[in-house]
Amino acid sequence: MRITLLVAVLWTAALFTGTLNAQEGTKFGKVSAADFDVKAPVIDSNTNAVILSDVGTSRIEGNNKGWFSLIHKRTTRIKVLNKKGFEAGNITIGLYTSGSTEDKLNDLKAITYNLENGAVLQTRLESSNVFKEKINRNWIARKFTFPNLKEGSIIEYTYTIESEYLFNLRPWEFQGEYPRLFTQYAVSIPEFFQYVFLSQGYFPLKNTKKDYYKSYSVSESNGTQATERYSLSGYETQHTWSAVNVPAIKEEPFTSTVDNHIAKIDFQLSRIQFGNNPAKDVMGNWATTSEQLLKEEDFGAPITRPNNWLSDDVKKMTMGAGNNLEAAKAVYAFVRDNFTRTQNSGCYISDNTTLKDVFRKKSGNVAEINFMLIAMLRQLGIGADPVLLSTRDHGYAHPFYPLLSKYNYLICSAQIDGQTYYLDASQPRMGFGKLPLQCYNGSAFIVAPTPKNIQFEADSLREAKSTLIFIVNDAEGKGLTGSYSTTPGYYESTQIRNTLASKDEDDYFKDAEKGYSFSMKFSNKHIDSLKQYDYPVSVKYKMDMNLGDEDIIYLNPMFSEATKNNPFASAERKYPVEMPYKIYEVYVLNMEVPKGYKVDELPKSTRVMLNGNEGVFEYIVSATPERIMLQSKIDIRKTDFTPEDYQTLREFFGHVAKKHSEQIVLKKIKQE
Repeated sequence: MRITLLVAVLWTAALFTGTLNAQEGTKFGKVSAADFDVKAPVIDSNTNAVILSDVGTSRIEGNNKGWFSLIHKRTTRIKVLNKKGFEAGNITIGLYTSGSTEDKLNDLKAITYNLENGAVLQTRLESSNVFKEKINRNWIARKFTFPNLKEGSIIEYTYTIESEYLFNLRPWEFQGEYPRLFTQYAVSIPEFFQYVFLSQGYFPLKNTKKDYYKSYSVSESNGTQATERYSLSGYETQHTWSAVNVPAIKEEPFTSTVDNHIAKIDFQLSRIQFGNNPAKDVMGNWATTSEQLLKEEDFGAPITRPNNWLSDDVKKMTMGAGNNLEAAKAVYAFVRDNFTRTQNSGCYISDNTTLKDVFRKKSGNVAEINFMLIAMLRQLGIGADPVLLSTRDHGYAHPFYPLLSKYNYLICSAQIDGQTYYLDASQPRMGFGKLPLQCYNGSAFIVAPTPKNIQFEADSLREAKSTLIFIVNDAEGKGLTGSYSTTPGYYESTQIRNTLASKDEDDYFKDAEKGYSFSMKFSNKHIDSLKQYDYPVSVKYKMDMNLGDEDIIYLNPMFSEATKNNPFASAERKYPVEMPYKIYEVYVLNMEVPKGYKVDELPKSTRVMLNGNEGVFEYIVSATPERIMLQSKIDIRKTDFTPEDYQTLREFFGHVAKKHSEQIVLKKIKQE
């Protein structure tokens, strides 16, 4: 992903107070009949709604509490094209909260416009239809749905947010699910506050910058005493980003999350400095952030305590363990198999919750379960620390700055006999030293007295699968019999285990029988290593098949193992392909020609390379009068491909799908 870091000491300028509009003359509440006729190159048959204008401003002003406030204003106008676009009429506005203080939502207005008999009719949102919802301990949401929504409606809303949390300078997305005809964001920042700018995406933005000199007024009431007023002056910089005709971005196969690739600008408060006074470092560094986290009651403090109340239970778990590694595996298995995950993410211990509560309930969020694991491992004298990361569907964590809001998941790092193991006990049926695929998303942060940045890259994973099918004529010469054996990769094995956790094994094999294109009967069915979570499973069965008695039989030699469709259906792609792991799949068929038949047509062997040495597909087939031999191999040696590589990758998998669909033609031998 292209990430541009604009790290600037912002010697900035005058306050931007004007209203920004999509085009000159456009104002909130002013919609004409002509506005319903919308045409643009980014609108196509798949467009369900289009954002006509999305304009925002953020500025910093002095307040009456002796400090400064962030003032964020947004005005958005959308055209709903069909019923699928009604989702655009569901609006959520996030507000930050801490303790008893929360962001203030002011001047919220929303109007639905419908064109009837040439007249524009308005339906205004009633304040009673705006609802409040708690998201987590630091975020609440105000939600509403536009009234009287119809196909062809124009909807428009505007609001202002006043916030005392200067670290929450609002980000801006210039791209998303719907195309945008015009989008603009202006941010005005006094020189006293330094922000890191983080921009991402592939769609070009127009950026302008203006400096002004401005005076700021700050007041503070001291109870019964007179209000104190302060005035200070300094430069302020107004940054404005804008774009027109921004296409929608849709999620394609092999994508972590499209949120990683949309055009977006984000901010992080870095420093505060007034004149020649000492600067205050707000963002901190990895060491100071780690030190602070380890003192927090909802993070490091509970695992820093002795936790001797766990001692007896840990001794029972590890009874019979011959060394530290065996003891650690026993503790890990206990937590994994006896604690239930209540949330699929988490970096902190919930409010009013202790580790004793987690142990007693045998449940908790991801962080609570892995904090429990860390506490138990420390009881054994094993070095164990929390690791913060961001899962693939949550977006990238920043590799250079300790931006805690970018993390959503916590695992355990354990140091055992000089080797480091990364553990996630919140995942059922996950082996020791294994992590779910969602954790392999780049930068992670070991929170310890000596903190460390590490990388969990998809390129470090290689999913290897081997399948062998051996088929012979049955003893009576009336059909075929054979054996199937496959050892899938670790993560496919995990999927099988998870499936069989809620599905009968017989039903699993019945579904497998349906994967063949002709009558098939399984016997001697077995899955090895199903409960040995550290290893892949092995699926085996005997099979009896009847190809029929036709003069000509069409047989796909890949049987149920074919790649049936090209996963890259789109003609073009504007952002990278992100596979979850490298792929190595080998399929071998050794088959006797059915009695009474001969091979009439055989697919041609082929070998296709991907971008030089980044991958290879081999399809080697041969036949004699008695036997058919086939080996298919897919070897993808990297996980991330740029948009420029997309066409070659698409063509590569097109070759695979086409070749795997080709059939052998068997022709009945005529008796003379």
